[in-house]
Amino acid sequence: MGSDYRGKNKFHFGLRYALKGLKVGILTERNITIHMIAAMLVFAAGIFYSISTIEWAILSLTVGAVISMEMMNTALERALDHLEPKHRPAIGVAKDMAAGAVLVTAIVAILIAILIFMPKILS
Repeated sequence: MGSDYRGKNKFHFGLRYALKGLKVGILTERNITIHMIAAMLVFAAGIFYSISTIEWAILSLTVGAVISMEMMNTALERALDHLEPKHRPAIGVAKDMAAGAVLVTAIVAILIAILIFMPKILS
């Protein structure tokens, strides 16, 4: 069972479970795949436009935030679907709020990409 580990080498097992979770997310969740493709395009644009180290840091943090938020949203949805398979309005609200958090993060990421790339595209 994932993350149910005890013993001496907890870092090793924790890393293995984290990588397994990332793999499952990428292979099974359409939105995570979309965010990963968008990240590759953004990083390709960063190479093409020779962005600065600071811009790389900002873009990397932004991409990481979006993908992490999407993974947390997916984890919450799966857990809630398992715990309560029947439709409950309160659970629907919680899932909608998690999806809204992803949306806010993605919108901020788009704004950051515009701030970084627009001046380079226009010049």
